[in-house]
Amino acid sequence: MAQVPQARIGWRWTLIALGLLSWFSIGCSPSSLSMLLMPWNDNKIEPEHKLFVKEDKLFAKEEAITLVILANFVQPAADLDHIAAQAEIPDHLTQFFRKRCLENKHKIKIVSQAEVRPQYDRLRAEGGASPLELGKHFKADYVLDLKIQRFGLYDNIIGGKYFRGRAEIAVELHKVNATDDIPFHKDLNFEYPGTRGAIDASTTNPPAFRRLFLTKIARDVTKLFIAFPPEEKKPFD
Repeated sequence: MAQVPQARIGWRWTLIALGLLSWFSIGCSPSSLSMLLMPWNDNKIEPEHKLFVKEDKLFAKEEAITLVILANFVQPAADLDHIAAQAEIPDHLTQFFRKRCLENKHKIKIVSQAEVRPQYDRLRAEGGASPLELGKHFKADYVLDLKIQRFGLYDNIIGGKYFRGRAEIAVELHKVNATDDIPFHKDLNFEYPGTRGAIDASTTNPPAFRRLFLTKIARDVTKLFIAFPPEEKKPFD
């Protein structure tokens, strides 16, 4: 008996697979069929305010954006922890924004703090240190302004010294060159650790704990603007 060529066998299986897909599509809803045809579709959780919005056009390319990040205490920084936090929060946010943008295939340029802080101080000395003026100077699309109202690393527990980070921060996203220059505002309260309780201060040092606390703040703030995996919905604790 003559053998059937391998090419013909391959085509037969292809036709069978197409037939099955057609049969299933008759009884499936469009959304179900979409899941069948695109099992690689991600299930990321959408942010409260999308920083990136694609045009509603077929094959439209998403525009890259330029972002300026600013963090300041409402009252002058009171101690070394406050001064360090003010400088480090933008750096942590920069890392998380770049990570999230890479995961979601967004294009972003974040202006370096080595440029932002000196220019902000210069504008403040001239009496014009508004987020919009800062954004216009760097030709940015957005300015993320964090107003730190309260920040602390210690928990007063009788019998010892313990770490527990607490902060109150007003998060404002300014859109440069727009009529509504503040498209997003939210007041946030942060606490770290949460349910597992304070950390004995003898087990670590202030810079190491501050880094963990600021990591939580940066992660939570970034999730307001860029989609994130469902496993990160649970608070970082």
